[in-house]
Amino acid sequence: MLKNIDSVVFFVADIDAAAHWYADIFSATVQYENPKYAYIKTASVTVGFHPIDAKSSGGVGGTTVYWRVDDVSAVMDALIERGAQRQRGPYVTDLDETTAIVIDPFGCTLGLIS
Repeated sequence: MLKNIDSVVFFVADIDAAAHWYADIFSATVQYENPKYAYIKTASVTVGFHPIDAKSSGGVGGTTVYWRVDDVSAVMDALIERGAQRQRGPYVTDLDETTAIVIDPFGCTLGLIS
């Protein structure tokens, strides 16, 4: 079901400032999927920066770890059967990846990507 951590996404007020701050720490290059999503690639994980919105307010709890899976919809359904709640998705990103977020029974977000 879950394979590995694919990316960590920070919901922030200023994606450019956050992306460049982390890029400096990791000696990485800031890249953009679209004007509302910046990211950097580290040796083992992608670190993304998304604007704060109505569903993800940032700050404490403003980070979502995405797990690489074979089928986002199937895994999402399995997690919902185990007590998780749908937060957003599934939807296809501009990079042609399917993503979704659920809230686990403990109130934490869990991202899925394929």
